[in-house]
Amino acid sequence: MLIAPWAGLRAQVTGGDLPVTDTTIMFRPVRPLMDDVTSQAVAYNGAGANILLSSSGWAFGGYYGFELGSGITLNIDAFISGRRNTDEFDNALLNGVIPIVAEKVNRLFMVPLTVSIQYRLFRESLQETFRPYVAFGATGAGIIRTPYIDEGDFYNPPRYFEFFESFGSATLYPRMGVMLGGGAVFGPVGKGNQVGVSVKYYAIPFGGDGLESIRGKPITNFGGLFIALSIGAAW
Repeated sequence: MLIAPWAGLRAQVTGGDLPVTDTTIMFRPVRPLMDDVTSQAVAYNGAGANILLSSSGWAFGGYYGFELGSGITLNIDAFISGRRNTDEFDNALLNGVIPIVAEKVNRLFMVPLTVSIQYRLFRESLQETFRPYVAFGATGAGIIRTPYIDEGDFYNPPRYFEFFESFGSATLYPRMGVMLGGGAVFGPVGKGNQVGVSVKYYAIPFGGDGLESIRGKPITNFGGLFIALSIGAAW
């Protein structure tokens, strides 16, 4: 009698767990990778807006810059600012009706266009997110004078010029000057948003007897110290 050994056979159950030796592949979303590349890309250009404060009040303008070499940037910026050398508040009435600044004869403005070289400091020792610099440049400024009051004469009463009306009688004086300054840029060194602060001194001599905003107190240097906040982008 022949006896054969019996062995049980079992089929794999459909949908069962995979063997532990199988390899699992994980895919990372593409978008974060693109963001990483963008944030680390080198930026050679920058532009934005400037908000400035001086003894004459607020000023507004813009800038554009591009990198010439390692740590050296060529900047072009311009802004418009009123100019005065004393406090000017309404303290009198013209013809008993119109509030005016006593002894004020002109409204004065300046529009400097500056081309400057900016040199980054401590490039090797400071973090990339804090980039101090010094800057120097040449300035071409337009000095604008508009009339405030025409005192008139025996036959004509004094005349007050409204702000926008006065530009119809404006006079432009071109002048040259220089700028020295320093500041810092904050944020990533690559492409993206940029914020900076700076302190700049402008020397813009007018020549001659200068121009009067207040009678008897002419302005002979239309420069001065400006504190600036820059908000822009680099690409």
